[in-house]
Amino acid sequence: MENTKSVRMILPFFMANGLLYGMNSLYYSFIPKYLKDFGGKGDGEIGIILSIGPLVGIISLIFFGVMSDKAKYKNNVLMLIISISAVLFYMIRINNSLGYFIFIFAAFMFVLSPFGGLLDAISLEYTTAAQIKYGPIRCTGSLIFGVISLLLTLILTFFGDSVDVTIIFPVFVCMAILSVISVKMMPAVKGHAHGKKKLPVMDFFKDKTCITLMAILFAGQFSFGCFYNFMQNFMENNLNLAPWVWGLSVFFMIIGEVIFFFKYDYFFKRFSIKTIVLFAVVTQVLRYVSLAFLHDKISILITNLLTGAFCGVMHYAASYYINLTVKKEMKALGQTLLFAISFYVPRFLSGIIGGITVERFGFSVLLAICAIINLIVLIISSFICFKNPA
Repeated sequence: MENTKSVRMILPFFMANGLLYGMNSLYYSFIPKYLKDFGGKGDGEIGIILSIGPLVGIISLIFFGVMSDKAKYKNNVLMLIISISAVLFYMIRINNSLGYFIFIFAAFMFVLSPFGGLLDAISLEYTTAAQIKYGPIRCTGSLIFGVISLLLTLILTFFGDSVDVTIIFPVFVCMAILSVISVKMMPAVKGHAHGKKKLPVMDFFKDKTCITLMAILFAGQFSFGCFYNFMQNFMENNLNLAPWVWGLSVFFMIIGEVIFFFKYDYFFKRFSIKTIVLFAVVTQVLRYVSLAFLHDKISILITNLLTGAFCGVMHYAASYYINLTVKKEMKALGQTLLFAISFYVPRFLSGIIGGITVERFGFSVLLAICAIINLIVLIISSFICFKNPA
């Protein structure tokens, strides 16, 4: 009876992680293709459109982070934004004008942006308190992200005459409905600042290790944003590679994350945060050097298999640190601030700077710049002291 109850309480976490990260995959893996094929937009306009979302997401993450900490239950806030996101995502296809795209993507990303931060805050807090391994739960999100990307690119490759990229819209809505049901089934996690008028936000920025991790992740996410925004169109339009190569590349990136999250607790007990982060940055230097100069599909696939996961590893090193060190009434805000500062700001910049660079100098030059940025981060980080959480 006890085992049945335990499974019933944990299963919704697996479902919610898989579904929500699968929904993110539909957006991040296929919207650039939709904008080019059906929106008729070039790389510069795509960069502008995709950069609007992260800019709005910065405000959104702080807003919903505070709201969820002050809410009676954080789950309620997550269910609300999932429901709104389904409506807004379907509305993307109504009009193809640049002005409309900027408006609808700003509105959509205002509610999509907090998905990861709120889900991590709820999952990490509950699993830590219940002494349940978080790694396998988060692993489900990474795995479904990759599986969705691979399956849809295979469908577009082999059934392209009858199916196009607009299939992402009804699929997103269906997954959103299931996500709301999953979050509703999850044990309720309280907002610890419920009833409090003011949160000590500035306390979050007093931890030097936390700020250092966010700065390193900033550089990593800028580079990854440059890759993710423009690689798919580069592969199909410049290298003439089949769509399935992109899908398999995304899936291969996830394989490393799956291994990492299954051994999540082991790695953080066995190695210091500095060791984990430095190793991750080394892989990013090698990653962008390889992608800048090796353009055959075998090299691209091998590069993504061996190095694709480590930007995610850096993110969860910071997330793990925040969960163990930030005050309980600020846990959701801490996780959403991590996403805002170290994910959405660099993703905004990668859309603008990346789009301009690709149009003027080419995608390979952009990747070479990313390699140099990560090399500089590696050199600086090796001289910085990191405080491990107790």
